[in-house]
Amino acid sequence: MKNSTLLPLISFLCFSFFLNAQTPTLVKNIYTSGGSFPENLIDFNGELIFTANDNTNGVELWISDGTEEGTQMVKDINLSGSSEPAYLEKVNNLIFFSANNVIDGRELWVSNGTLEGTVELKNIHPTGSSEPNYLTHVNGLLFFSANDGTNSRELWKSDGTEAGTTLVMDINPNGESEPEDLINFNDILFFSAEDETNGRELWKSDGTATEMVANINTNGSSSPTNFAVSNGLLFFQAKGSDGMELWKSDGTAAGTQLVKDINPMGNSAPENLTDVNGLLFFTATDGTSGIELWKSDGTEAGTILVKNINPNMGSNPAELTKADGLLYFSATDGVTGHELWKSDGSEAGTQLVKDINPQGNSNSAPNFITYYNDKIYFASTDGPHGKELWVSDGTTSNTEMVADINPVGSGDPAYLTVVGNTLFFSANDGNVGHELWMFDLTTKVTNLVQTISFEIFPNPVNDILNIKINGLDRDNYELRVYNIMGKKLLEQHLGRLDDLSHLELNVNEFPSGVYFINIINQKGIIMSDTFIKG
Repeated sequence: MKNSTLLPLISFLCFSFFLNAQTPTLVKNIYTSGGSFPENLIDFNGELIFTANDNTNGVELWISDGTEEGTQMVKDINLSGSSEPAYLEKVNNLIFFSANNVIDGRELWVSNGTLEGTVELKNIHPTGSSEPNYLTHVNGLLFFSANDGTNSRELWKSDGTEAGTTLVMDINPNGESEPEDLINFNDILFFSAEDETNGRELWKSDGTATEMVANINTNGSSSPTNFAVSNGLLFFQAKGSDGMELWKSDGTAAGTQLVKDINPMGNSAPENLTDVNGLLFFTATDGTSGIELWKSDGTEAGTILVKNINPNMGSNPAELTKADGLLYFSATDGVTGHELWKSDGSEAGTQLVKDINPQGNSNSAPNFITYYNDKIYFASTDGPHGKELWVSDGTTSNTEMVADINPVGSGDPAYLTVVGNTLFFSANDGNVGHELWMFDLTTKVTNLVQTISFEIFPNPVNDILNIKINGLDRDNYELRVYNIMGKKLLEQHLGRLDDLSHLELNVNEFPSGVYFINIINQKGIIMSDTFIKG
């Protein structure tokens, strides 16, 4: 490796790919001696509401307009520690949430984004904590589960006033119904609850009339869960006589039916239910293929396996996300590890977008997939750079890392949330810990694409690796080579590449194996590829 040399020659080859003209920026270093760990990010009337810890007031409610001076704590709810706001839900230009001010315990709070407008809505449990959860907006009302200390955990509602925050119904008078998985379906609340007679079943409420929809399992509890609305129907997982299978409901008892017994030998356990333009995607096992991607139009015949991605043991799809009429998700085909996939609902149209982490069957593990303007943004790792912010338009060539936020480790972007034309997220640049970051999304695609050349050959290589580059703007670049374990073996300053289009890299002393080669400037990775040393 000490004899590796770079020799300038002349050559030319063109293709196009994403070159980000802008890079993510730190919004504010909230916790100056650690990380504030922003969470619960939510769009609130064009601003960002979130929770963070400034190491002085604990974990509290914050608001940001994307500027440092406009990023402020809304209110110090717990003067002696952290109020730890949770379950944030927007209803009628208000943010409802659960918080603990120590005096009254964990109760229901509401905020309009100002100090004065952030108040405890009601002390539901006067001698303890009501612990509100499953906060859900339905037709101008907030529905939630809470315990008032008298009726145990039951269904509640609120119109944003103390007087209008009331118990909807004591579903289980001799116990607690524990409402769960609340969802808005046709402006009516549907949820799972347990009464003293029928066990845990499907219920609905408009805030006044509350009733069980259907007793799916007459021998116990059907335990409906994983609700999703698609094609005018409510889909969910429930346990009937055929085990845990896919069910549907139109809101009536007669219209609550098993869609299909997908796994006749046991439970298909449908999960990750996601609507894409009226077609339901979900994950399930038929007992033969392992956990794979399925789809349903609500009929038995129209409920089918989309593709057996990993015939050996199941592809285990995760992070199912609707984007631009397609489904994006993470899956493994048994060869590439968990990578980014997409599907239009057909077998042929269910494809690997890119093997982002090509180190054997290592995972790039894409998550926090977020859609904006014909592109998805997500967190992923290519191996050498750890988990960073990536962008894709669904093609292999235009799936690129936005920036190497943490050059010495993982940026770990999380909770990606679009507010207007700004992508907010939590990340760690290795200097200030996990803080609030933003990325301006207003740059048009035409401004992100630059015609350049990048080609390496021969591949596999024994001695001299040829690298062709052309068309880059005048900037300072570096070439870096990593082994399959992510260890940097070579770093070479290249200078301004507009006058240099062909390099030769002597890899004679490299051990046999797979290597990663990156061209980098201050914006992060500009070009990346792999080669095999024979």
